Amino acid sequence: MKSRYAKRMILLVALVAILFILVFALSKVQKSVHRAKTDDNKQSLATSNNIDDSDFKLNDKKLLKKYPESAHLLIGLKGSKVTLVKEGEDYVEPGAYALDDRTGAVTNIKIKGSVDTSNPREYRIEYIAKSDRAASKATRTVKVVKADKFDANDRGIPVLMYHYVFSGNDAPSKLDSNYILDSDLEKQLKWLKDNNYYYPSFAELSAYIDGKHSLPKKSVILTFDDGQVGFLNYGIPLLNKYKIPATGFLIGTRYGPDIVKADRSKYVCYQSHSYDMHRAGGNIGHGGRISAMSLGEIEEDLNMAISMVGNKDAFAYPYGDVTEDGKKAVENCGISCAFTTQYGKVEKGDDKTALPRIRVLGQAGLEGFISSIK
Repeated sequence: MKSRYAKRMILLVALVAILFILVFALSKVQKSVHRAKTDDNKQSLATSNNIDDSDFKLNDKKLLKKYPESAHLLIGLKGSKVTLVKEGEDYVEPGAYALDDRTGAVTNIKIKGSVDTSNPREYRIEYIAKSDRAASKATRTVKVVKADKFDANDRGIPVLMYHYVFSGNDAPSKLDSNYILDSDLEKQLKWLKDNNYYYPSFAELSAYIDGKHSLPKKSVILTFDDGQVGFLNYGIPLLNKYKIPATGFLIGTRYGPDIVKADRSKYVCYQSHSYDMHRAGGNIGHGGRISAMSLGEIEEDLNMAISMVGNKDAFAYPYGDVTEDGKKAVENCGISCAFTTQYGKVEKGDDKTALPRIRVLGQAGLEGFISSIK
């Protein structure tokens, strides 16, 4: 009897042990499957923003059908929509930018097309930006001009510096030369449009400074500092109206992240005016804090601003204050062109970490404006 009982106990223990082993093995299998699914999901997420070449063949309607949230994503071209290149010189890709009204800057942009500068004619460059379930397209025309027909600039490129735009119905209580009436700005934009001015990208300007790229005689770059509300409300609509590309230098701690989402334009590319350096704390120039910061601190600030705007083509020093560490940080962060408030045109051979600009005086009038850029 005892022997039979002992055998039953041994059998029961064995069954429990087998059951435990089976449960343990099943658990291992489930974990393995879960891990595989997780890896698959990670891979899917990693590749979800890949841009398929077939997307370039889709028109806007079909692109919207494939990517139903595309209305949230805007893509714009850097520089003139029609890019001019002198025969025989290298084509300098101006680039594009993209902004999502939910998440901000999007850097996932694919470019398709090529340019043979030995063959004067028109070429087509296409761009697609993609962010999750949104995609947006843009097209640039590149015109290679015969060398003997290219009217090249040899007097320097005026980079215009604006600050505040206001309307007669919304004038600030205190005005200075940094303020320009929207109707005066419109006269300037109309004059540039009527006189067929060319708007180089910063990539083209950088190559021009290096002496490797010719720019048209009538070239100009427009920049607006600070991201002030008047520029957003009155300046951007005018740039949209005349289809003139410009740069908005934004400050991170002054609503920069909100502006890149809420104030998007195909004609305004946002660049860095620092993230949190546009305030007092230094002892040179206008007293901006850059002179009290270490190289590492400046680099950290610049990288935060670059991440915010999604571009590092250009940077405007806060208050125009420049230091050697600031210039080194600009180089280390890969910024192409950094601008001061020093008056002058950009010339070949200039220091790209400390470039001059031409301040547009609000009370100068149209004739004064024309005189400053010629």
